[in-house]
Amino acid sequence: MKSAVVRLLPLLLALVSPAVLADGDRITLFPAYSDGAALVVEGRIVERHGSTRPDGSDGSLTNLRRSARQFFNDERQQQLIQLRLPGYSGQARSDGEGYFRLAEKTALAPGWHAIQAAGGKTSAVGQLLVVPLENRLGLISDLDDTILVSEVTDKRRLLANTFLKNSAQRQAVPGMAVLYTRLMAHNAQPASAPLFYLSASPRQMHEAIADFLGRNAFPPGVLITKRITNDFSSEPRLDQFTYKTAKIEEILARLPWVRFVLVGDDGERDPEIYDWVRQRYPERVADIWIRRVSPDPQRLRPAQQKNLADILGAEPNAVSAALLAPALSPSPQGTKP
Repeated sequence: MKSAVVRLLPLLLALVSPAVLADGDRITLFPAYSDGAALVVEGRIVERHGSTRPDGSDGSLTNLRRSARQFFNDERQQQLIQLRLPGYSGQARSDGEGYFRLAEKTALAPGWHAIQAAGGKTSAVGQLLVVPLENRLGLISDLDDTILVSEVTDKRRLLANTFLKNSAQRQAVPGMAVLYTRLMAHNAQPASAPLFYLSASPRQMHEAIADFLGRNAFPPGVLITKRITNDFSSEPRLDQFTYKTAKIEEILARLPWVRFVLVGDDGERDPEIYDWVRQRYPERVADIWIRRVSPDPQRLRPAQQKNLADILGAEPNAVSAALLAPALSPSPQGTKP
């Protein structure tokens, strides 16, 4: 159902997008993560348009215009970007869509690191998570209808929630921020827990999603959004199974000592995606929690997947011993399974 957003987006937004003069450039750094032996940093540089911070009192037209500005902008091509972390510096060059990527082998200490990016006449700061070896329990969470009420089973409501509301007005699924904080507290260093928000939303919506997470007190994590472009470099627009399984496999490969709880909903294909991951990597999946939103009584519900409502209703300390079992032996940073 979220594919409707991708298909209708150009027409929907072009009809209401006013002409807005560019106001310099803007760099967006996408949150990165590392095993401590290498880093991969990605971002984008585009023209900047003036826009106000989302507010709970904003009207639907204001929100729709703000959404339009996220999607319609001129990319800055072949722009040299300087990237700096404590003890490291490098550079990358933007492609035809304004995206840039830096991949390097370098030793990094555990914890969160600030990334400084500068290109042209603008700069930005992002975050890189180096997961400590002591942190053995991770979480990979879907976004829409798992932690963010989107109503993906109703096309009209989905579009209204996505484009007519802003990050200050979107509704979080009750109890999820507390649940995630409580779960990640089982790690030795909770502030650097391996927590991933895996979204199929386009990267143009990245900053709005990050703002929603912050406003609703979700614990810090790595937000992964989909690269959608007009060229061959685009990630699968409509094939969520291929997109999500590839991202999950990449996480498992980079962090071989971590077991993950997978959290999603049955509004689209999370049950099938997570079941595939569990069968392929059984030792890496600590548990699977699914929020029931599908109105279809015949909807596939694998026996190994738990109802998220039951998890939310459990006692605060009622975390299954299976989640905390040290099934994986510590691995040197940088090794692959």
